[in-house]
Amino acid sequence: MIVLSAGGSPLDGASLDELADARVVWVRVEREGSAACVAARLRHGDLPDQFRDRVRRWGRARGWAVTVASSWHLR
Repeated sequence: MIVLSAGGSPLDGASLDELADARVVWVRVEREGSAACVAARLRHGDLPDQFRDRVRRWGRARGWAVTVASSWHLR
């Protein structure tokens, strides 16, 4: 998952802790001025499309853009 912020709510690696029923496995944060990018790998129990929709809504509510690449999910 990649999260981009160019002026929305503050974004850092801890921001992902707000995602319910998801566990961060790997995270990298890059910053330049007020812009931030978080790349992360998460484990979750959602089907891929459900997770994608859920995190996009989560990011949109904070003024962030979110891109999700499919991997696998836990049941």
